[in-house]
Amino acid sequence: MPLPAGPITALPPDYREAYAVRVSQPRAWPPLLALTLTALVVSGGMLFGALAAYHAVGAPLVIGALPGDLPRLPGYALVLGVLPLHEAVHGWMIRRCGHSPRYGLKWYALYTTADSAYFRRDEYLRVLLAPLAVITLGGLAALPFLPLGWAAWIALAVVVNASGAGGDLWMALITRRCDPAALIRDEADGMRVYLPAAAAS
Repeated sequence: MPLPAGPITALPPDYREAYAVRVSQPRAWPPLLALTLTALVVSGGMLFGALAAYHAVGAPLVIGALPGDLPRLPGYALVLGVLPLHEAVHGWMIRRCGHSPRYGLKWYALYTTADSAYFRRDEYLRVLLAPLAVITLGGLAALPFLPLGWAAWIALAVVVNASGAGGDLWMALITRRCDPAALIRDEADGMRVYLPAAAAS
């Protein structure tokens, strides 16, 4: 039976839960650590490499648009501000999929989910990966237009964002292996995967 068009808010009668995963499970910790380190190395290398190369060849493209140095307190606020921005990008993509995001705090970590929402596999991949892609590429694009003091804080904020993407990347790898017919329900600290009854058995 084909899935209905548009957002899915009720599990089709022929679907059954196949399995669930949680980032708090001990078996998830080794891949989470590996993926977090990978995201840090890749994003940090991109951002700070671009920053070093750009400032080695000349002045900012937009001269005098901002003060050259950003004091520490606003800089720390900028870096911490990337955490709610990360969740806001999740929420933006959830809305693009036709659902309503809900924001919260669990275990001292921010999260975004969508109640009564069942995502198609590719929709859920977009929800998971949007913050890492949007914030990394946005930060990289902004660097040439910023004085050194601002650019360094932006680069650090992007790296902090990448450090929080380990769980997103781990769930994205699991989601990518799912059957294209899968439906996925997001939870605050994991996800549940549903398949047609014949495939789930």
